[in-house]
Amino acid sequence: LTLLFCRWKRGRPIYCERLYQPFCGSDGKTYNNKCSFCKAVLKSRGTLQMKQAGAC
Repeated sequence: LTLLFCRWKRGRPIYCERLYQPFCGSDGKTYNNKCSFCKAVLKSRGTLQMKQAGAC
C-alpha cells in the first residue's frame, strides 16, 4: 500500500520542497512531508510503512 502511495517518485530524481505536512513512519520517525517520506520508503525498498498522517 505504501509503495502505491509513493509510486509517482519511482525512477525520477527526488527533490523535496520544504513544506511541512508531517508523516509518521513505521520506524517511529516523523518525516517533513509526503516527498521526504516517499524518498525514505524507496530507499528502504518498501520495508518502511506509513503509520499515520501527522507527527509520530
